[in-house]
Amino acid sequence: MSVIVFNGPPGVGKDEAASFLVAHYGFKALSFKHQLFVETIAYFGVDHDWFMNDYDNRAIKERPEELLGGRSRRQALIHVSEDVLKPARGKGVFGEQVAKQLNSVTDYTISDSGFSEELVPIINTVGAENVCLVQLLRDGCSYDGDSRRYVNGGLVDQFILGKTSELNTNHILPEKFDVRTYRVHNNGTLNEFFQAIRAIYAREANAPQRKGVSREPV
Repeated sequence: MSVIVFNGPPGVGKDEAASFLVAHYGFKALSFKHQLFVETIAYFGVDHDWFMNDYDNRAIKERPEELLGGRSRRQALIHVSEDVLKPARGKGVFGEQVAKQLNSVTDYTISDSGFSEELVPIINTVGAENVCLVQLLRDGCSYDGDSRRYVNGGLVDQFILGKTSELNTNHILPEKFDVRTYRVHNNGTLNEFFQAIRAIYAREANAPQRKGVSREPV
């Protein structure tokens, strides 16, 4: 089995990359943030569809809501994460919830990594040899104003699509993980991006360090 984790600021292509693995290689998509949505909706006792509808619309996401105690949807998520769950259950709470869903025969992709504490339970569950980290960079996409960061892993290769994007070293977490890490500068075409993801999958499917059965790309 393999867990391919995508890491990067908003707009770099994390969801597109994860969806590609799901569609072409049968991966199961998991998300740290999904657990936060579930917990937040339950905490405020609001309707799931009401909370999620148009969440990607920034005007709606940032609008204060009476049902959320005057908070916007985004502020409600932050409140439940930082003021409710993490103080009570620890900073790794979302990683622990995702880790409970893993089994030894399924390949998984996680599209929203950005905190060390979330990755630790994944590594502890499946082993570092079965985890691959993909850092995504793109011009105009930054962690400025975001509490998430690039996870620090063992870089084994880079894919430069179009041109190289500058990596702000202040946006790299200090803790380093012993996981194979690829860096994709996503400034090319969508097809070039998918080819880079395909190449990473092919290398990971046959990585000698991995435990489990090697499969040919489909």
